[in-house]
Amino acid sequence: MRVRGYAPGTPCWAEVASPDPGAARAFYGGLFGWQFNDDGHFTLNGRAVAGLRTAAPGGPAAWLISIATDDPAGTAEAVVHAGGSVKVPPTSVRDLGTMAVLADAGGAVFGTWLRSRFGGAQVSFEPGAICWYELASHDLERTGAFYGEVFGWHPVETENTEPYFELHHHHDAVGGLLPIDDRFPPGLPEHWTVCFMVEDAVTACERVAELGGTVARKPMASSAGWYARVADPSGAHFALIEISDEYGF
Repeated sequence: MRVRGYAPGTPCWAEVASPDPGAARAFYGGLFGWQFNDDGHFTLNGRAVAGLRTAAPGGPAAWLISIATDDPAGTAEAVVHAGGSVKVPPTSVRDLGTMAVLADAGGAVFGTWLRSRFGGAQVSFEPGAICWYELASHDLERTGAFYGEVFGWHPVETENTEPYFELHHHHDAVGGLLPIDDRFPPGLPEHWTVCFMVEDAVTACERVAELGGTVARKPMASSAGWYARVADPSGAHFALIEISDEYGF
């Protein structure tokens, strides 16, 4: 599905920081069929789908989600007021836009993006594209209050067999929220996960392994279909979702 723009307060983009960008290009190209353009963006059928940058020396390989804003400095101030912190202050990225890197009150890192020439992911909810953003937290009440104050989000409990909330911006679901419990390794910090749509979760996990990545959680049934957690060869974690026909996409 083509996307032409994002309202302030909605997730709009994700990029992976890799210590070996060449290997990342080969991995994600082999997994999703992505190409790479001069703006540093992966593309799917000619449209920007995700970003790639070189990880800082000694820094982790990781995916970073970004949330659209029309006031980067004001959003950074709101983050601090709500108990979060500023990792990278608002910074111009050539003529593409302005980015900042922040952390919420529980330490989960995310970015913000003010568009200039580039607005964010140009495609979503199709195989090889982002279809969901998910936040894992040790304290759901604190997390809900933080994102409510900064972006006006509110959590809505779902009917899953295990605790799971949707984060709503006005009347739209913009992400998921779940507790860090026995489904996660001990000591795992709070974190955002970017989720990509695939046609077949089992086949996609097999392809991850063939390309040198790892499968942290094999496909399991979820309300949307089948969900798996994987990592690229450098250790950047992300999720794969095979959406069921009944879910409506």
